[in-house]
Amino acid sequence: MQSTPGSSFEHDDDDGAMFAEINITPLTDVFLVLLIILMVVSTSVIEGEKEEAYEKGLLAERALQVMTPSSGADSDLVTEDIVISVLPDRTVFIENDEVAITELNERLDSIYVHNPLTRIVLRGDVSASYEIVMDVIARCNQSGLNNIALATRDGPE
Repeated sequence: MQSTPGSSFEHDDDDGAMFAEINITPLTDVFLVLLIILMVVSTSVIEGEKEEAYEKGLLAERALQVMTPSSGADSDLVTEDIVISVLPDRTVFIENDEVAITELNERLDSIYVHNPLTRIVLRGDVSASYEIVMDVIARCNQSGLNNIALATRDGPE
């Protein structure tokens, strides 16, 4: 069959090969949307598991996660602050170091010698014993560290 200049059967006489272009923009958009959904869902799942662990009285996987009570007021930490964490099992941490209750006075005395105006930020877990939290506060006062702030979470519980 011969093709005439106006017919619908015109062909290129090059080599008969077809070149197809793939537009990957829609595919990239889909992957980015899926990535965002994955990030949002994984964050909410982790927070939900953390809340459930504290409700059951279990510690979370990371030992220094402290579920502080909620409050409306909040202030930011500064680099000079020393964070003392009290966990539900009566374990005490200064920054990231576990400290036995018997050694707490020595550590607090050395903090006072280094800088007497250091602010202590006390992170007491919501299910921690009131007695141990008060004991830590009393030991801070005995060492001369009187600038003590109690850490809380934002919003109502």
